[in-house]
Amino acid sequence: MKKYLINIGLTMLIGVITLWVLFGESDVIAILSHFTKLSIEWSIIGFICIGAYWGLETIIQHTLVGRIYKGNRLWNSFKVVMTGHFFNAITPFASGGQPMQAFIMMKQGVPLGTSASVLLSKFIIYQVTLTLYSMVVLILELNFFCVKVKGIIYLSLIGFAVNFAVVIVLIMAAFMKERAKRIGFALINVLHKFHFIRRPYLSKKKIVRQVDLFNGNIHEMSRNKLLLIKVGILTIGQLTAYFLIPYAVYRAFGLMGTEVFVIISAAAFIVMFSAFVPVPGSSGVAEGSFFILFQLFFPQAILPTAVVFWRIITFYVPVCLGGIVTMLPNQKNRYLKVVQE
Repeated sequence: MKKYLINIGLTMLIGVITLWVLFGESDVIAILSHFTKLSIEWSIIGFICIGAYWGLETIIQHTLVGRIYKGNRLWNSFKVVMTGHFFNAITPFASGGQPMQAFIMMKQGVPLGTSASVLLSKFIIYQVTLTLYSMVVLILELNFFCVKVKGIIYLSLIGFAVNFAVVIVLIMAAFMKERAKRIGFALINVLHKFHFIRRPYLSKKKIVRQVDLFNGNIHEMSRNKLLLIKVGILTIGQLTAYFLIPYAVYRAFGLMGTEVFVIISAAAFIVMFSAFVPVPGSSGVAEGSFFILFQLFFPQAILPTAVVFWRIITFYVPVCLGGIVTMLPNQKNRYLKVVQE
């Protein structure tokens, strides 16, 4: 618990330092005064968007568990989702979310194997959908941002390449699992040679287990194309709800004139930039990316307030709510039944 509290403190400190570096000369009183002028209606819409983001992921979680078991409570799916967001936000590379989600699911009565299968399926679909979404954004809007923001093409391509590489690894695990294992073994040997890994045998066993799990899940999903399409559509909706939050912030300041898709694209770029930053909550990178991109749409005087307001909706509220939901008692599923196929 102490480690997580330190991570939370570090995340907030990095965020504060980033805002100070970006807006150090701004008048704090003036920044705060802008909050009193925000449109209540559009502010509420911003919070509705983050709520829709959680809600759609809850439906995805509930649907994937329901594929295997009947009787899972919707509240339990919501708790798993919010626990994942909380621990993703306070751990480097968002690495703590899935292990804690699996732990919570076991507490709810879902076996570890099923938990791993559900979380892995959700990750695969999310990663593929995000990569395709990002590719569409790159094709349609990269030229606009390249003209407006110098050097953004390099950041965009790096972010897209990282996401694309993850998808390639998933494809290899699905259709070339033996080759994927050999590549993993070679990487472990190199890391062991440089003393980054002490017990390579255990690491290789873990790779075999994970690749086999990936392989089994992807082939299982491929047999249920209707479910795959349904979850894919829900994931598109989830991402769109998240990307609409900056537009709600934009309109909350009474601003008009910029097309919705342009702002959605800017939000997608931010996710591409910050998704794999090894800092809890992508602190610093998220705020900096918003500043670089959204200075195109916000007047300089209100940009600091816009950054803070966007970060409140997309990070601080989810962390606070996620922490509260995580601490609530588990409601064990007493009547889980295996779905007969």
